[in-house]
Order: sequence, then structure tokens, then C-alpha cells
Amino acid sequence: MKNKQIHIRLAKEDYDYLKQRSQKANLTMTDYIMKSALNKKIVVIVGYKEIFNEIRKIGININQIARKCNMGLIQQSDIEEIQTYMEQIWQLLRYSQEKII
Repeated sequence: MKNKQIHIRLAKEDYDYLKQRSQKANLTMTDYIMKSALNKKIVVIVGYKEIFNEIRKIGININQIARKCNMGLIQQSDIEEIQTYMEQIWQLLRYSQEKII
């Protein structure tokens, strides 16, 4: 239960900086300051929606290939296509990891 308060005064620049960082982390200022003060990890993935959409599209393509496999229609080119999609997924995940602040 949170029942203690701390009041602080900040310069406008510091306040603006904390506000910007908390918005970028999609946290309230209180949550951002608490996590920062307690050395908790704050992870922000820039471009998350775009990465999510790309991974979803890749997943749809992999499902189509899986259906072909279940029907006995899979070919070597389909396996190569799966490998390409898997590499794209890894590239997207590596890209997102680079964008963590």
C-alpha cells in the first residue's frame, strides 16, 4: 500500500525531460520516476506496432505453408521460404532490441 508522499521541486527543463521520457515509456510520471529511482528496468520498443504487423504477416505466410505441408503439397522451395521468413523474424527482433532505450 502506497501511503507516503515525497514532494520535489524541479527546474522546468528537468520537468519537461521527465515528462517526455515518461510519455515515451508510456508510463505516468510517478511510475517513471519510481522505476528510475528504484533502478528498475524501463524498456521502450520504438516502432513496436510496425514490427508487430510485420511479424503477423510473416506468421500468416508460415501458416499457409503449414497447410500445404499438411496436405502433402510441400516442396523444397516452401522449406526455403520458411527459412527466409524465420530470418526476417530474427532481423525484426534484433532491430527492435537495438531500439530499446
